[in-house]
Amino acid sequence: MSGGGPVVSYNIVNTMATLGHHITVLVPDTAWKDKKYEPQIHENIKIVRVDTPSRDNLKVAARRCVGNLQKMGEKLCKEIEFDLIFTIFHPFHLVPNAAVSCGKKFNKPVVIKVDDAVYEKSSGLKSIQRSIEKRFSTKALKGATEILVLNEQTMELVSSFYNVSKEKISIMPNGIDLSFFDIRPQRENKIVFSGVMYYHRGLDVLLEVVPKIVQVVPDVKIVLIGEGPELNRLQSIVSEKKISENVEFKGWVDRTEIPRHLASAVMGIGPLQLTPLTAKSIPVKVLEYMASSLPIVSKKGSLSDDVLVHGENGYLIEDAHDLAEKIINLLQNPSLVEKMGIASRKMVQKFAWENLISKLLEKYIKS
Repeated sequence: MSGGGPVVSYNIVNTMATLGHHITVLVPDTAWKDKKYEPQIHENIKIVRVDTPSRDNLKVAARRCVGNLQKMGEKLCKEIEFDLIFTIFHPFHLVPNAAVSCGKKFNKPVVIKVDDAVYEKSSGLKSIQRSIEKRFSTKALKGATEILVLNEQTMELVSSFYNVSKEKISIMPNGIDLSFFDIRPQRENKIVFSGVMYYHRGLDVLLEVVPKIVQVVPDVKIVLIGEGPELNRLQSIVSEKKISENVEFKGWVDRTEIPRHLASAVMGIGPLQLTPLTAKSIPVKVLEYMASSLPIVSKKGSLSDDVLVHGENGYLIEDAHDLAEKIINLLQNPSLVEKMGIASRKMVQKFAWENLISKLLEKYIKS
């Protein structure tokens, strides 16, 4: 698959393997037809694909695969002495329920990592579906040994929404493979976004102010890497505003090419909308911007203080007018870009995956 989720999952598993542990990964065998993220798998990692009744529909497969995942998990637990069961949580899928069931049956600790804790509000039949999913998610989270969340705000949300004790919730942010982004910056007048194009990314806000930016910096280029549900609407905005010469939709790009694209930019765009999904968040893309020595521009309240300090390694903007002003300021001040870029690279060091995973495994792996 593509997107931040698979990248995070791979980095966690690969880091564990690099640290000398043997990992068995259970995944639903889905017929993913879009672009895929296919990194090199460490020799200590074994992938087991489990049949699901709905291979062609990812969301349905994520709900209906739980039975087969549990059976396979139980089979493997009988054959292998695992130290830890680790799973990723998302409000629409039931995979954590299979992990918790296996942990309970074989008396193994189960750690659930939560990135997206809840959906945005829904209505009608969709709200009934969300209510049912919430019951399953609550059962899984309450059955976990430990729940990992990105920040204090997510801890509060998970605790209150799923009625889970804070005593079992710990903070572990997403991490970054710093070596992957060790490319010397070669700046051009480029503003970059890399990721899935969802509404909460706020790329429409960026495109709305491009004409103002072009008036001051005519050769600026907005490079949008990725695809997603907002793509067609964003392309329409570019057409309506007649800014196609300054906006480039790169589409899906092989992950190995991402560092090169980031190294040639002046700044990275974080979320430009403040929603429950973006509030005080630590998106993978922002860590990648930081590892690439980029200043970050994002909506006020949308990023954790750990990744963006206003005026130090980027700007937190109030509105579209403020966005245009801050972008122009960076484009016109190369020395400020370098200063903020250095600050970003320094700040991101604490998010190295090896450091984060080592601390986690010390709790559970037998010496």
